[in-house]
Amino acid sequence: MKNIFSGNQRIIILQNVNKNITLSNEMLQRALRPYGHTLCLEEINAHIIWLESRKLVTVEKLNEHIWVVKCTRHGMEVAEGYAREDGVDLPVED
Repeated sequence: MKNIFSGNQRIIILQNVNKNITLSNEMLQRALRPYGHTLCLEEINAHIIWLESRKLVTVEKLNEHIWVVKCTRHGMEVAEGYAREDGVDLPVED
């Protein structure tokens, strides 16, 4: 079954990375919680891999557990609402 919240989770990830320049997968896990999304790191990493496959973010794997994520130019445009990407919701207002 398709997760109906994936698009919302992905835009929250993009917006948080864009706002903070870079974030680790663990920090992204914490950033999603105030929006009602409690995800394990495996689910966060799956979103990161998905975003990377669409060239929205780059990932530096410091070790097998800690990943550092940074937005690409296209990722910044999607996070700010200037571009659209299938599978990513419109930007979330703070």
